[in-house]
Amino acid sequence: MINGISSNASQSGMAVALQRVDAAASNTANRQTEGAQRLRVEQSEAPNGGVQARIVRTTEANNTDQAAISDAIDARVGQRDFEANAAAFRAREDAIGSLFNERA
Repeated sequence: MINGISSNASQSGMAVALQRVDAAASNTANRQTEGAQRLRVEQSEAPNGGVQARIVRTTEANNTDQAAISDAIDARVGQRDFEANAAAFRAREDAIGSLFNERA
């Protein structure tokens, strides 16, 4: 960490976004699988900053129109979350690079 600037938030945000996309993809792939349990991502604040998440199995029906819509939305939200966190990470790297250039 340099002068309070941390990449924990953006890196953990990207990891959680990938988990959200993975859960949606699994639900979609198993939509017609008999007995497949629906997956959901539970997200919380990480102790050292950023976020953490885990994928949990639910008892919700996975073969409904509502489930399909929810998975499409979750996949898109995961994609957008990843893009936003990647942009924040790149901005941090650019700022650190500019700082080093100024000090050099």
